[in-house]
Amino acid sequence: MNNQKFHERFPYLFVIILEITIIAVLIIVGAFTMKLKLPEYYMYGIVLAILAIITALILWKIAWWRTIGFQRFNKKYILLLIIPVAPLIGNILGTYKSIQMEFYIYYLFMCVLVGFAEEGIYRGLMLRVLLKKGIWTAVIISSSLFSMSHIMNALAGWNWGHVLLQLVYSFAIGFGWSAFALRTGTIWPLMIIHFLIDFSSFIKAENIVKSLQSSQPDVKGIIYSISLSVILIIYGIIVTNSYIKDRNQIGENIKSIHEDSK
Repeated sequence: MNNQKFHERFPYLFVIILEITIIAVLIIVGAFTMKLKLPEYYMYGIVLAILAIITALILWKIAWWRTIGFQRFNKKYILLLIIPVAPLIGNILGTYKSIQMEFYIYYLFMCVLVGFAEEGIYRGLMLRVLLKKGIWTAVIISSSLFSMSHIMNALAGWNWGHVLLQLVYSFAIGFGWSAFALRTGTIWPLMIIHFLIDFSSFIKAENIVKSLQSSQPDVKGIIYSISLSVILIIYGIIVTNSYIKDRNQIGENIKSIHEDSK
């Protein structure tokens, strides 16, 4: 009898089902909120709450909390945080709008859900499940799916140039962050960074929404995004190669021990 769980036996199918579930939640909640003529931010809040619950339930069901990285961060990896934190540094710069306290609370709550759900899904469940098919396969597929999830921004009226740029940028972030998650064995630092990036974005959203909908190119923004994307991808390649090298070395050591014990 095969005692392997579903996600172990069919990693690709597991990821496909998870991605279809995400899309279905977006479509169903989007249609529901439009029919009731609810504000757009209601939709985001409901979607994120549902995805956070689904993520938590899956992690509980397969007992994968430690597997995806809910464990102690080793201080020897502290310098590896420099590049993953870089998008936050650029994101907190700029002009912030004045908003009511209830919106600060709402954005705080929503961004906590974003950090947990998106990291839990893409740098957690998908990345770890796909490792069985190869490390590079896991990193590239999980990063690609994370990138494609941002295409929904086109429905919010974003200029397609900005959408395409974000697809590249979000792939690079997913690529670099996946390498960090694998190398350090932790995911919660990424959840905190993700939360801070989105929170700072939301509380200055009204000051950037016009530029995102405009057909006029933001040259500085384009240069910044492309430059950081290149840095994140180079970082991801170097750190992932380091992770692979260590894994191979451990495998060789284990093999040597077995041969010596014969």
